[in-house]
Amino acid sequence: MLAAAIALALPGCVELFPEKYRFRLTVEVDTPQGQRSGSSVYEVWANNKTALLPDEAKRDWGVRGEAVAVDLPNGQTVFALLKTNAKHGDMAGMSMTALDPAYRNDIVESAARIASGDGVRPQAEVGQGDYPMLVTFRDLADPASVRAVSPAEFGSVFGPGYALRRITVRIADEEVTTGVERRLPWWSEYLQRHLDGTSATIEDMKDENLAAHLSVGDFSTAIEG
Repeated sequence: MLAAAIALALPGCVELFPEKYRFRLTVEVDTPQGQRSGSSVYEVWANNKTALLPDEAKRDWGVRGEAVAVDLPNGQTVFALLKTNAKHGDMAGMSMTALDPAYRNDIVESAARIASGDGVRPQAEVGQGDYPMLVTFRDLADPASVRAVSPAEFGSVFGPGYALRRITVRIADEEVTTGVERRLPWWSEYLQRHLDGTSATIEDMKDENLAAHLSVGDFSTAIEG
């Protein structure tokens, strides 16, 4: 009772226990030398915050994980980033849309259903409209050479015989994966910068250059620094 009284006396919101679940995202690509795939495990958490005043209450959520990397036989790599072009715009919304038929942008409730397994799919194919952003580098040593790759462009970008087969997501109990930073030789030099070299704290939304809108946080939130 004393702890509850102290909590109520504190200004701002009191955070409830978050719901968490982990899932594995897998990207499969057809190539002239056969199918190639890559996957990563990441964690989504969500919780309600209560407050003394109704307009102070809110919901909070986040993702801890890393991008999927698929190594292709031509020496290039496709990355599925921790962001999407869908209306939800994030991996939490993407995974909930695929796995939870009852999902209606109710992040906290959906996270609870997924964590409990109540009425959700253990595995599902991600709809193309909810795909994570897919990118590659013309030169992996040059972060500014990043470019987006739509599913329809695989053949023109990587060559004849290349095609995105599918992207799937499943509920997982493995550890969150790390290591994508070791693929990017410039990682430590871009912790505070966009991939075009500009400051990550200031973003020019009118700049159409993709590198001006991406940072290392789009590749991994599973490590610090």
